[in-house]
Amino acid sequence: MMKKIYISAFITLASTAFSQVTLGSAANPSTNSMFSVVNNEDNAAKSKGMMIPTVNNESELPLYNISDSDHFSNDPTMQGMIMYRKDIQRVVVYDGEKWKPTFYENGGRTTRASMNPATPENNFPSVTCVLIGCGEKDVPFGFYNNTLDGDKLGIIDPQGTVNSNFNNFTFKESGFYRVLISLKVKTSGIHVSPPVISFRALKNGSVLARNDVSLNEAILITAGANRVGTMEFLAMFDKGDQLKVQVSGGISILTVADVYKIVPTDGTFINIEKL
Repeated sequence: MMKKIYISAFITLASTAFSQVTLGSAANPSTNSMFSVVNNEDNAAKSKGMMIPTVNNESELPLYNISDSDHFSNDPTMQGMIMYRKDIQRVVVYDGEKWKPTFYENGGRTTRASMNPATPENNFPSVTCVLIGCGEKDVPFGFYNNTLDGDKLGIIDPQGTVNSNFNNFTFKESGFYRVLISLKVKTSGIHVSPPVISFRALKNGSVLARNDVSLNEAILITAGANRVGTMEFLAMFDKGDQLKVQVSGGISILTVADVYKIVPTDGTFINIEKL
């Protein structure tokens, strides 16, 4: 108990006298620093780090409140507080309203999947637009390219029925991910405006990211517009989150009759990288 009192008194005295506290060395690396932890020697044997408070998951962070939309209560006086979350392997910072993970790359593990090239054309994922009405279809991915496809993340997990309750990937680890979706699209029909197809990534059934891809600049196309479109985004996924890819026709009041088909070629794949 007395030892704790002495330490507290020392830090208080140092703060009062110099407005700075330095641990580990008498040399302060910056005159603008209020508190510094300095290594005496720059070598692996004697270098020391600083441990910040850790928690196992989100629910152990201060101000956690499951009833709030962002799971945390507001407290502006805590803005700038930092802790370490073990489940996502990130330092998290409180911004006065919620805890945000810091961003840095520590992974490089990827999952890449493609469509089955043996799929007959009448089974290609396809959507039809008539006037202002457009359908939507799921795009199922699996491992069909022996050279490029792989599942280092272990997340490929097709569930449910395509175009009903389908989900393609289930995440095993919480964290940040980079997702790249590439689709070869074939369109036919009569277009009185440039045909557009919408790529969508759905997380737990809700649209997470969307990109409307224009397939051709020409007017009055009757058939044969083809293009590879892409969509790339960064997102936070928690353990157990599910992801699938969906396509829909871009709505236009000038569209007479469009049919969009996703073609299983080398240009159709998804790549998911953990950061």
